[in-house]
Amino acid sequence: MKRRTLIAVFAAIMVMASTAMCWAASGLELVSSYPEDGQTNTSMENAGVKLQFNNAVNSDAAKKANAKAIKIVDPDGKTVPTQILFSDEEKGLVLAVVDVDNGYVVLNNSEYKCIIDADFVDNDGNTLGEETVISFKTYNQKLNNMVNMLMMVVMFGGIFFFSIKQKDKENEEEEASAKQAVNPYKEARRTGKSVETVKAEIAKQEEKEAKKRARKHKEEKQVLGFDYCADLLNNVYHVHAPAPISKEDRSISALKKMRKAEKDAAKAKDTKKKAKKK
Repeated sequence: MKRRTLIAVFAAIMVMASTAMCWAASGLELVSSYPEDGQTNTSMENAGVKLQFNNAVNSDAAKKANAKAIKIVDPDGKTVPTQILFSDEEKGLVLAVVDVDNGYVVLNNSEYKCIIDADFVDNDGNTLGEETVISFKTYNQKLNNMVNMLMMVVMFGGIFFFSIKQKDKENEEEEASAKQAVNPYKEARRTGKSVETVKAEIAKQEEKEAKKRARKHKEEKQVLGFDYCADLLNNVYHVHAPAPISKEDRSISALKKMRKAEKDAAKAKDTKKKAKKK
């Protein structure tokens, strides 16, 4: 019985050992890539391929052996400047990036190929065994720019159109309100006031509305006028008379004195008006 047990244990150990040897001897394979083979509309700013292998490929010997085992070619088959980067954390990760720092410009809407040689090797000396090619196509930048420009034109055109429509609607409402006639006789009968009083009130109200519209129109017109700029900017003054001939009188200090004198004169004028009213 003991003999059978020992034989079973020995057989199990042999199976486990053979399994470990099989895993240790597994060949090198490309597990995944980004972009994938045949992918379109890939980025032009960070053109390149992310490669994920099943085994570690980041030893010094593997890096040296694989330095020229990966390349990227353009649509004409010419090799473009490429940086090959190995990851110390993810041992099976390799990045093949187009080196735009050397002045190379990635082509618009064009097919590139990342070619991995068959002798690409891992840390244990296993090779890929066959050449692997990953094709990817950059997106159409010109078409993308045209679409963006068209969207901007449509958006701003829509804003402009609706703004005009809204303004026209407001103007129509104001005009309709201003033109809305009030029958002084019916109003006098309703309120018990005399017809003359009602007419005077209507005239006063119309005059008030007209002044309101005129004031609003003036404010809209002067939003970007020079009077508004003079209030916002330093050393910008209202000029009510020709500039003096001498250079001394055209200095900043002279202009400040001139403006102060104008303000003092305006205040004095307002004071006289108030005194007359009293």
